[in-house]
This record gives sequence, structure tokens and C-alpha cells, in this order.
Amino acid sequence: MKAKINVCLLCCVILFSYSTFACSTGENAPSPSSIKIGNSTDGAGVMMGVYSPFNSEMKGIYGGAFIISGQYCLNMSRSIDLLTSIGFIRKEGDPYYKDSTFSSGDHSNINIIPIELSIRRRFVLMKEPARGLFIGAGINYIRATEKIPDIVSSSGGDFGTHIFAGPQVFLRDNVAFEGEVKLIMNEIDMKDGSLRYPLTLSGLTIKAGFSWYY
Repeated sequence: MKAKINVCLLCCVILFSYSTFACSTGENAPSPSSIKIGNSTDGAGVMMGVYSPFNSEMKGIYGGAFIISGQYCLNMSRSIDLLTSIGFIRKEGDPYYKDSTFSSGDHSNINIIPIELSIRRRFVLMKEPARGLFIGAGINYIRATEKIPDIVSSSGGDFGTHIFAGPQVFLRDNVAFEGEVKLIMNEIDMKDGSLRYPLTLSGLTIKAGFSWYY
């Protein structure tokens, strides 16, 4: 797990360094990849989709889940954005925490709140209508709560990393459709008093939505 986090952090550094260099060299002679897609301005958006965990035990218990998130974009240059987002995932299923006292009628629910900080680089494919692709990477903090009625109510939170890519298509001058495939790498130690157990949240989120730039 630590190796994956180190690799992703290295990707973040490389992406940031490359983006900064591209911005500084592209001010006087912009290249196709540094031309803005639509408006290079700040914006906000809402995205919805699904979360699918990689861990077989997590997948067997809760499976895929619906995710909704809000995102704010702080534009840094013609092709570089700094993104902040907060999301929410809720799912019911058989308990993740195992105990011999559980019966087949036992069930649990899990709430997951990911908070993310990312850097995104956009690449132009077509100027009229404005459309293109973006790639990015960043860090996140995920807070999770699992409740098994009358048995356990555990919670935990920790930092992780993510990488993502997707399309951006401007439908109007300041309204864009955006899709996103994101790989998240997180593992949380859940706690309830003296009880401790790991919750592996690494997986994929696939989302789509609309952003308004102003």
C-alpha cells in the first residue's frame, strides 16, 4: 500500500513540475496543448456516478455504490487547474466486521466522505466547439463510518492519493460536461473503543456531471 502511495505522490510531483514548465514556456508561444479549452476561469460543478472497490471482501459485502460530489475549480493558467472536492457515498450490506454472534438477518451501513485536493492539466482536441481531455493527480482524506445496529459503530479516517482522467466538452461558453475515471488508494483503520480493524477503500470511481465557469 505504501509503495502505491509513493508512486502516486511521485506522479503528482512530475505532473506539477511538467505543468509549471509548460505554463512558463507557453506564455509567449502557446502550443496546441496549452491553448485554453473554453474559458480558462474559475468554476464549480456537481458530478454523480459509481464507486467500485478493488478489495474482494469489501466488494462482496457492499459492492458498488452511488457517489455524488461537488467540485470547485481554481484556474491557474490556460491549461492548469487546482481542484477541491467533497463527496458522499452511502451503502447498506452485510457487516464488514465479522463476529460469531451475527445471524443472517444482521446488516450494516457504511458512510464514506472523500475530501480531495488535485491538480489538473487540460489538453485541447477541438476549439470549435471547445472540447478536450484532462489528466490529474492529488491527495485525499477519507472519513468512513460503519454502523451495525446494536453491535458496533466504528469510524476512522486517513490520507491517501488518487489519479484521474476524463473528457471536457463545453456545451456553452461557460457550461461544460465533464466525465471522470479516478483511481483512489486508501486504507483506513476503523475504531470502536478497543476494537480495531482495517477497511480497504482502494478502488475506482466513475462520474459525470456539469460545471459552470465564470
